[in-house]
Amino acid sequence: MIELSEATAIAIHAMIYIANRKNDTVSLKEISEHFDISPNHLSKVLQRLVKAGYLISVKGPKGGFQVINGKEEATLLDIYEAIEGKFIPKNCLFSSKKNNSCCCIMKPLLTSINNTFVDFMSSHKINNIKL
Repeated sequence: MIELSEATAIAIHAMIYIANRKNDTVSLKEISEHFDISPNHLSKVLQRLVKAGYLISVKGPKGGFQVINGKEEATLLDIYEAIEGKFIPKNCLFSSKKNNSCCCIMKPLLTSINNTFVDFMSSHKINNIKL
């Protein structure tokens, strides 16, 4: 199945929010209040996006975060993978020491879910989504 952590959900929403603000520097407090999330958790997620090369962090009293030029074209899948790592679809819910995924009765369903997820995430750019 698809694993989507709270950190990934925060990263996606925050990136869209910041991208919608164009050239503004958006404060941690503003994002935290807008989504009603912990500033500490948000800070950790945003720092991961800074390290991954999607955001810049501006220090000082008017500081905050901005999307790096060109990264507003990032897809939802790009942001997902910046937090979760490379998406590796699971084709069977059954865990076995034997690597025999050919016979999983859930494989058609899981393949369909995985394909839908990748299609959706890779076809939506953060700058085209409005909050």
